[in-house]
Amino acid sequence: MNTGISTLVDLSLTIEEISKLIAEAGFSHISLSHDVRHVGYHIPHRRESLRKLWDDLGIQLNYIHPPLECYHDLTSLDDQVRRSSIEMMKMALDATADMGGTAITIHMANDWELPVEEFSGRIPAGVESIKELREHAATRGVTVCIENLPLVWNFGALSLEIIRATADWDDVKVCLDSCHATMSDHDTAALVRELAPRVTATHFSDTMGDDDSHLIPGEGNVDYSMVTAELGKAGFCGVVDLECSLWMLRKRHDQKRTHQGDPAPCSTEHYLAKAFSAAKRIGEQIEQVKTAGAAG
Repeated sequence: MNTGISTLVDLSLTIEEISKLIAEAGFSHISLSHDVRHVGYHIPHRRESLRKLWDDLGIQLNYIHPPLECYHDLTSLDDQVRRSSIEMMKMALDATADMGGTAITIHMANDWELPVEEFSGRIPAGVESIKELREHAATRGVTVCIENLPLVWNFGALSLEIIRATADWDDVKVCLDSCHATMSDHDTAALVRELAPRVTATHFSDTMGDDDSHLIPGEGNVDYSMVTAELGKAGFCGVVDLECSLWMLRKRHDQKRTHQGDPAPCSTEHYLAKAFSAAKRIGEQIEQVKTAGAAG
């Protein structure tokens, strides 16, 4: 099974530097974080040079994670905000296609706490946004994947309602974020089981449960035996993509604001080696479940 990792792993390095290290670690795919400036894919000629870079390194783009500013809100009841958010997503979608990628992974909203009185009205607004994006994506051969957000905040509950409202749209998929699912104050296993049949992209990382820590899988409390079992039973065949982050870990240590379970930072090369081993292990576990299901 193919493996990938987001550039969020180390945003202190240039895209050229981190791409080279990701390839050397053994990953087959690279995915792009929310930081557009780090990569520069908003500049058309930059897309061509990046695709050539990755071709030369023998890796392929998997997904782009569009920006996370609070004013990028696909569920906004303000038409101007929602319109500008859709256009930003289309730009990321076009860049994905131009660089040979397969998906965009989107947040429906980026403010943790949304006005409660707006909640019901935001669901149809979000569905309308996804409808427009799916139609554009179909022209570019890219998949729209809605990311599950932490249910401890109501923007997570809103995203889940939109995932459910689009369940009959075969061309709209899910990006499973294991940290977000584990931070949930609901039944994590039930949530993963519900989402698994639609999962096309993954944001695999780890947490002790309280924070979105982006640790390497295996360093926290995410139940990966359950996650891999559910994905295997659902027939998942996408890239095992990680969203763990040495860059975030270093920042927490530097600011003396560490999360529970945070290890000491290490070199980027060592971190990527550990991450690749984790991704490979997850892929093997998914394949074992699929094989056992086929045999049974």
